Amino acid sequence: RKHGVLFVADEIQCGLGRTGKFLALHHEENVAPDLVTVSKSLSGGYVPIAAVAMRKAVFDQTFSSLDRAVVHSSTFGKSNFAMTAGLATLHVLDQSDLLANAEQMGNLLGNRLLEIKDKYELIHAVRWRGLMLAIEFGRPASLGLRAAWKAVNAMNEDLFCQAITIPLLQDHNILTQVAGNHMTTIKLLPPLVINKDDVDWFIHSLDKVMADLHRFPGPAWESLSRIAKNAFTPSGMSFVAR
Repeated sequence: RKHGVLFVADEIQCGLGRTGKFLALHHEENVAPDLVTVSKSLSGGYVPIAAVAMRKAVFDQTFSSLDRAVVHSSTFGKSNFAMTAGLATLHVLDQSDLLANAEQMGNLLGNRLLEIKDKYELIHAVRWRGLMLAIEFGRPASLGLRAAWKAVNAMNEDLFCQAITIPLLQDHNILTQVAGNHMTTIKLLPPLVINKDDVDWFIHSLDKVMADLHRFPGPAWESLSRIAKNAFTPSGMSFVAR
């Protein structure tokens, strides 16, 4: 503010209880953003919705005249259905113990993941805050696995995590997501209503997937090879040099 710069807190993924607080910024002291953005979980994930909260001074300057009344507008906005869903979600968060559950189950899941990490050399780090968790994978120490890791990354550095996300979904009905391009990190965003049985199911499933990956040669690495071949040579297409 000293230099006229606005501080925007993007809470679209991490807000509304995801980290065990209503907003992730509430974990820190003396944090006072000028604007806060929320979306996605504002409707429980069922209805497209987004909102921007801002300090009065920012609002007054942004919408300072009739000419600027629609400076921030959308023809898809102001849906009564979306607003109803948003109000219902806020009511549930206010009346339930979901924030406390997110913190408790997040700590339980995070600590269980640390136990898994100690078993498997491909897991390099586990990080979490509430029910926003990351599992980071990296180069293994053993010779056989190191050769497999190097070969997979030579084909495509984004390929490895597919050997985890695909079997988790296909074999265990668990949806996870790679954190971003050129990353070997998987992001976990479980529902705020999960319980100990759900945590046990995920740990059991991940343990099975990681055990398969730590067998080389093995079917998990063969699947990665097939994925790479399909990605680089689309079925039914041939390339002729001219």
